[in-house]
Amino acid sequence: MRILINCSTLKKGGVLQVGHSFVSELLHRNDHDYYFILSSMLRKDFPEMDDSDRFITYDVKPSVFLSLTGREKKLDALEERIQPDAVFSLFGPTYWKPNCPHICGYAKPVYFYPDSPFIQRMQILPKFRLLLLKALHMHDFKRFNQVLVVETSDAAKRLGSLLPSKKIFVVSNTYNQVFDQLGKWDDTLKLPEFEGVTLLSIAANYRHKNLDIIPDVISYLKEHHPSLKFRFVLTLNRSDYRNIKEDHASHILFLGRVSIYQVPLLYRQSDLMFMPTLLECFTATYPESMRMAVPILTSDMPFATDVCGDAALYFDPLSPQSIGEAIYPLASSADLRSEMVHRGQKRLATFETAKTRAQKYIEIIETTYEANHSKF
Repeated sequence: MRILINCSTLKKGGVLQVGHSFVSELLHRNDHDYYFILSSMLRKDFPEMDDSDRFITYDVKPSVFLSLTGREKKLDALEERIQPDAVFSLFGPTYWKPNCPHICGYAKPVYFYPDSPFIQRMQILPKFRLLLLKALHMHDFKRFNQVLVVETSDAAKRLGSLLPSKKIFVVSNTYNQVFDQLGKWDDTLKLPEFEGVTLLSIAANYRHKNLDIIPDVISYLKEHHPSLKFRFVLTLNRSDYRNIKEDHASHILFLGRVSIYQVPLLYRQSDLMFMPTLLECFTATYPESMRMAVPILTSDMPFATDVCGDAALYFDPLSPQSIGEAIYPLASSADLRSEMVHRGQKRLATFETAKTRAQKYIEIIETTYEANHSKF
């Protein structure tokens, strides 16, 4: 088969990590002829690959016209030239309807978690805009794709209620294979020496990640646990916290965007993983932390408990007190940290690996192609 892998919509966050992992796996396979359309951000992770007939760099620019029609001139031209038997778009909406079978990944929890605090706290105008985007994007997922792929059973159930006639597969997310390839780790990013607890948050600057709660958590810890020495390490820029006070900023280390090759050693230099997110399908930060033996502190939300089970300590993500009282015992007890790491190792064994995830994606592509082909 000739398979076109479409990653033209991947711009930041966890989808880039999945894109890097999947493309890396396919570069070592020869079971099919693979062609790749990569966004400019994902393309940066493959500097050794020259643009060619198989490796194409292109960014789709969303518009209402594309959302309604599915006709994207550049992608249409590439399909005409490559003549793929199937297209796999890693995550949508893709704003494109190819003429061959189209399989698409779904990672938009904002449309099926209406009870999330992130949604509940929205003002009227942002909520109205979200409803418009939901209508456009659901039209895209329903009309332009034959099959959808999600990362958890909970997501499959919730998406199925929105698109009851759509075939939906579940393939778990996992950590990037770079975590198993020590020779590829980049050790150039060294954190300053610190005689306290380091809480790491690896996330792009999305509002639903709820990282703006951190200054209030800092205030709570300083008032109620003044003996605790701590710092938060964020993969954000200082400019993302424009109004932060200096006494808060002194407890935060801003790294900016880091490459996937730098991430493993960031975990090695950290004591706890801190993720106060309000909305996810599946964040790879969870299995990454388990792989690197770093205890997890995260939100007491269905998407988190579904993935982590008993391998995390949970808190109310809207309450600085709840967060602070989760941080303090884990930061103070080596035995508790060791127990959480042990639970994480057991939980990790239930996830896919990068290789098995790629294999399941390919099997879904093959199954969809065969089902479509048998109709003729």
